Amino acid sequence: MRRKITPLQKAYALVQLETGNYSIRQVARKTRISKSSVHRISKDRSNLLHNNGVSKVKRKPGRKPKINERQKRMLLRSIKRLRQRNVNFTSTDLLRDAGLDPAIASRRTITRYLNSWGYFFMQSRKKGLLTDKDKKLRLKHAKAMRGILKEWPDYYTQHISFYLDGVSFVHKYNPMLEATKPKARVWRKKGEGLNITAKGSKELAGGRRFHLIVAVAYEKGVVLCEPYEQMNAQFFSTFVKDHFNLTFAKAGPKANQSRIFVMDNDPSQTSIMSMQAIHDIEADFHRLPSRSQDLNPPENVFHIVKVFDP
Repeated sequence: MRRKITPLQKAYALVQLETGNYSIRQVARKTRISKSSVHRISKDRSNLLHNNGVSKVKRKPGRKPKINERQKRMLLRSIKRLRQRNVNFTSTDLLRDAGLDPAIASRRTITRYLNSWGYFFMQSRKKGLLTDKDKKLRLKHAKAMRGILKEWPDYYTQHISFYLDGVSFVHKYNPMLEATKPKARVWRKKGEGLNITAKGSKELAGGRRFHLIVAVAYEKGVVLCEPYEQMNAQFFSTFVKDHFNLTFAKAGPKANQSRIFVMDNDPSQTSIMSMQAIHDIEADFHRLPSRSQDLNPPENVFHIVKVFDP
């Protein structure tokens, strides 16, 4: 068992080395510590004197990096290009797109660089990212709604009749196989989606699909649940004429006798034919901001201002 050198022994050894003309062997005999320990204490003393009292520990250099700084920048540019064309790529594809020889580094080395830049081989997501235009559009909508909520704090509970949305259920025959497919994982950052768009992906997993249109009202729950096969403008306009009056009745009377509902901005549901059917039943559509190309601010950010204007 190695004995721990006490501070008193270390100080006594330093004094003997600095003031007396003793060898390392003699100092070790006087202080009762090993010769290697005395040599280490002497070396530390010399380093402190050479570095003006600041101890500098020289780290081992290790192996040289396989990729230089220029090649790292090339890889980063390739990541952006590959993600625009196809989010599913391998480390070999990344090296090939950057114009680098795959023999310069192993797959594990490229993976470590990708991890250090914040990219991980994670499960793909159906929801997309928001562009700067989408964020500005949502901020504009939030500011407008803040002004309305100051005057009508109960707007969402006493003025909105129901929220309408289409949901789909997909029966997966082999979920494990779907999860382990190469396209099930992509190189992406945490909290990042697939495409730079506010809209989700339309590519659903394989299997039988069951589509429903569901309307949910405050304190009423589900007031409408109807299956459908294909969503288009003709179907939705007919759906509005056949079901909306009854749905408003089930949701109950609202303040100022308003007939306002909320739904997303599906192109078939916001087509000219569909909006005309909504206008014919004297209803108002509270439009939520979606993709920046779907809306044309500021005139079409939301459809509720005209309801409350005196």
